[in-house]
Amino acid sequence: MIFVSALTYRHVDLLISSSKSVAHSYKVTVEIEQLYTNIKDLELERRNYLLVKNKNLIQNIADLKKEITKNIIRIEFLTKDNLKQKLLLKKLEVLVNEKFKIVDETVNHDVPLTVDDIEGNLLSGKMVMDKIKIFIRIMLANEKKLLTERTAKNSNITDTTPAIIYITLFSTIAIITMAFVKISRDLEEMRQKNEQLALNNESNHLTEQIGDFGTWYLNLETNEYTFSENEYRLLGLKPYAFEASLEGFLKYIHPDDLSYVKDIILKMITKDKVVPFTYRVIRADGSLRYLRGNGKIVANKSGEKILIGTTSDVTDEVLTNQAIEERNRELEANNKELQTFNYVASHDLQEPLRKIQTFISRLVDKDLDSLSENGKQYLLRIQDSSQRMRVLIDDLLKFSRANKTEQIFEKTDLNEVLDNSKLELAQIIEEKKAKIINDKLPNLNVIPFQVQQLFTNLISNSLKYSQENVAPIIAINISKVDASEEDSIPVNEKNKYYKIIFKDNGIGFDSEYSEKIFLLFNRLHNKDEYSGTGIGLAICKKIVENHKGFIFADGEINKGATFTIYLPQD
Repeated sequence: MIFVSALTYRHVDLLISSSKSVAHSYKVTVEIEQLYTNIKDLELERRNYLLVKNKNLIQNIADLKKEITKNIIRIEFLTKDNLKQKLLLKKLEVLVNEKFKIVDETVNHDVPLTVDDIEGNLLSGKMVMDKIKIFIRIMLANEKKLLTERTAKNSNITDTTPAIIYITLFSTIAIITMAFVKISRDLEEMRQKNEQLALNNESNHLTEQIGDFGTWYLNLETNEYTFSENEYRLLGLKPYAFEASLEGFLKYIHPDDLSYVKDIILKMITKDKVVPFTYRVIRADGSLRYLRGNGKIVANKSGEKILIGTTSDVTDEVLTNQAIEERNRELEANNKELQTFNYVASHDLQEPLRKIQTFISRLVDKDLDSLSENGKQYLLRIQDSSQRMRVLIDDLLKFSRANKTEQIFEKTDLNEVLDNSKLELAQIIEEKKAKIINDKLPNLNVIPFQVQQLFTNLISNSLKYSQENVAPIIAINISKVDASEEDSIPVNEKNKYYKIIFKDNGIGFDSEYSEKIFLLFNRLHNKDEYSGTGIGLAICKKIVENHKGFIFADGEINKGATFTIYLPQD
């Protein structure tokens, strides 16, 4: 059976090959005749132009030249395996180029020609045409000879075909009987696969609509485009509103982006891959949308190169990015204003304030007794107000310093930082006989001076708001926690935190102020009762945020306050 099949296959293959050879010879002959016809038409149009100077004939001449060039390319392709015809075609191509030159001289000659010039031009054109005719006849004769040989060979093969068919027929009957069951099974499998394919196609259409993207294909061999349904919807059109083509799609590109898109598509065609690119389109309803394209060249099973592309609607993303950029510019401007404020606060404001305090101090030291009682009270109030002004300016500088973007993180022993804060507050700790109990703190990657400011502000806050005649007790405890186990903080890319709790036995506060307490210039007590500017806890919150952490406050009146800090372990 295998032998019969092989014999039949060999015979059929020879028959097909022979038939193709005959068809190929016919095709070459037709192409050569078409070439000669186009050349004669070109000569005719040239002569007409010489006689009547009709400008409309120029386009006909240009079209014929293009068609002749295509004829030569097709013949060159068809005769690539025929060395003799290739050599003749090369010589013929030289004559055609010479013919083109004569035609171009005729068309581009602006000065009116004399009768002698016209006769000379016609003569030179005729001479070239005669040479072309000779080469055309030789090539046609070669193809005719080749056709005769191939036809004879094909006839011999065809004569033996009936015998081969009979042998194959009886063998095929047996094979068909055995294959019937398998074919039935294959058909059922194909039906199931077709149903699955239809389901996949419908799923792809739905996915494109939900994902707001479309797909397109370009066969680089045939230059044929294929658009998905959603590719049309991205342009505000119904599916298949126009025949898929580059020209049809480019009509909707924003005029300012048209040249850019054309360049990108050219790069996509000449390269295997291109990075995503964004451009604008004006939809059918006149609305402006931002699209992002991407593409890659692949080869199908037939060896044809296919450019596969995707188009996504990224309008929301682009507008969001533009808003972010605008916000960043505003923030940059605000930072510059803040830097200017820092300079003013540290120089222009502090300098006159120092002079005011200096002169007030001199008045208090030397002339206080010479003032009336009202004068003394006024002077002391001025002195107190200037001191509060200095504290306010210092606190503002600390707050602005916490907002600076130049933040250098260092691996730091928090125990040393806490000791520095205790040392900074040593005098008031001693005066109030305060007791600070703390766990051993870890080494963390932090901004050292900011964390020291954080500790100092929290301890200072507990000392300031301590109960009268009660020694302050401040407990500092630390533990490792997971964000998923803490209700106060969200679960994000940083899930491991150190939980640091500052708890005191002071006057406390109403828990309804747990969030307001961190607002800038927010005070829960009158300035005459407790000194301060209302900036300290705002500084604490900013410092913790600089470290990607969280801070919360809780209090109970006359029982104390608790501040809970979460700092990332990494």
